[in-house]
Amino acid sequence: MDKDEIANNFAVLFRGGKVALDTDGEFRPWTTDSGGFQPADGKDWLSIAYDHLWAGPSVGVYPLVLHDEQFNVYWGCVDWDTGPQESMIHARNVRTALEQLGVTGWVERSRSKGFHLWVFFTDAVPAVAARRGLLAVCDLVDAPTTEVNPKQVELSGRGWGNGVRLPYGHLRQRGGYNEVTNPEATISIVPVTQFVPEAMESRTTPADWEAVTALWRPPERPRRADTGTTPTTGPLEGLAAFIRRLGPEPSPHKPTGDRSIAMWKLACAMTRQGYSRQTMLRELRGADIEWGRKFANRQDCTDQLEQLLDNAYKDVHQQ
Repeated sequence: MDKDEIANNFAVLFRGGKVALDTDGEFRPWTTDSGGFQPADGKDWLSIAYDHLWAGPSVGVYPLVLHDEQFNVYWGCVDWDTGPQESMIHARNVRTALEQLGVTGWVERSRSKGFHLWVFFTDAVPAVAARRGLLAVCDLVDAPTTEVNPKQVELSGRGWGNGVRLPYGHLRQRGGYNEVTNPEATISIVPVTQFVPEAMESRTTPADWEAVTALWRPPERPRRADTGTTPTTGPLEGLAAFIRRLGPEPSPHKPTGDRSIAMWKLACAMTRQGYSRQTMLRELRGADIEWGRKFANRQDCTDQLEQLLDNAYKDVHQQ
């Protein structure tokens, strides 16, 4: 394949709803000259994908696409940022589990301290099916599910949901960052000229993915074991109070802080300290509003916060 063909097929693999610019430490929607938002599909998307690979700027994609009143995706991605060694173990385990189910997963070393795992579909798959399938496989091998994309299965009309940075950006940090790797090989980096044709050839059909989605089970609402004490209520104390006051911690990549990590830390801290479910939901809602309304303006706000607490409970009590 020449550069044009590589870029065109790369664009097919990573197409989605809208394009995000990944420049100067910011990840934000790409606005067009007319004031609209750049779709991650069509002729312009082919050109953007080419520049991403061979010239810059680097981009990401918001995955949700609306087709006939249903939100669909063309790919799914799980992100682990729990340190290079632990994240690689999770990525390898999920990749192996998918392989057993007849699905090819691609592992990418992210630009921070973790790994991504990608699954590509031959055609549009309902966002809810893509998410549930990935959650189910992660649960099979006890891999964290904090960052399973698509993170939303519908949009409330404001924003585009959560996006993901794409691998192989021309302006990426060199040395294997933001490149697909083979976790079983000694020479692990997979060049884009190899990755693209192999990923295109090994995409999963929507029919095959149904078997993966069928493994999903609704999470049981966790109940704390009866310890003979009353769950903690009232103002937060200790570590939970500290995290609540501190808020998202700035980093070189996110100067305004990472809300997802802060919300996760708060949920885990409150769970460890024994706060009631009602208190934890109230505190998470308040923190979300103060920290930029990640969930507050969405129709599924409560569902997202409930899921966050379910995951925190599993992480704290079932390890």
